[in-house]
Amino acid sequence: MISSLDRNGFCLVKNFFDAHLVRRLLDAVDELSYDNTEYGVRSLLQKTPALTEFINSPQVRALIEPVLGRTAAPVRSIYFDKNPQANWNVAWHQDTTIAVKEKFTLPGFGPWSEKSGVVHVEPPVEILQNILTMRIHLDKTGADNGALRVLPGSHQHGRIHSREILSLVENDTVVTCAAEPGDVLLIRPLLLHSSRKSRHPSHIRIIHIEFSSVTLPSPLQWREV
Repeated sequence: MISSLDRNGFCLVKNFFDAHLVRRLLDAVDELSYDNTEYGVRSLLQKTPALTEFINSPQVRALIEPVLGRTAAPVRSIYFDKNPQANWNVAWHQDTTIAVKEKFTLPGFGPWSEKSGVVHVEPPVEILQNILTMRIHLDKTGADNGALRVLPGSHQHGRIHSREILSLVENDTVVTCAAEPGDVLLIRPLLLHSSRKSRHPSHIRIIHIEFSSVTLPSPLQWREV
């Protein structure tokens, strides 16, 4: 797993959660209140306390700690629900922002933005390289219904300028990360990734949790630690 993450920037862990646990996770997110024309919910752990115990379970920690160490903690959580009313394309991109509690001017941090009331900022690349994203699949996803597409190894280029992205994609092999309920996809945020609209729209529900073992420079604080 670690070598795959280092080399490719992603690793698909098959059958990590059994059907019973997937059902429990679905029950937890189904209690969320949001407009079904939206993609989902930010700050998921704060809005779904039942998930916090799950994220700190020995099963999940055994997946995260070999990569980030024992001090790793969840720093951003999002629930995605691609469905017939919210079926969208995601262009090729890297995840280059982090969620923080407040805005403070610090060297190397910026530009700043706000998404659904949450403050975001682009940090130095070293912080992005210390983040590991866990995507828990609650539904079957494939090439025809919005599975994540990735460019293996692209995380090794650091932060990539937008004008270089299409050239990299056109000259390399794209991998589609088809997954079953209970599969977990681990990715590095600097990995180039995208997804297409679903050809057969249905619920494609994913719990997205980002972990890091980095302490942000004072007075900045992670949004969800």
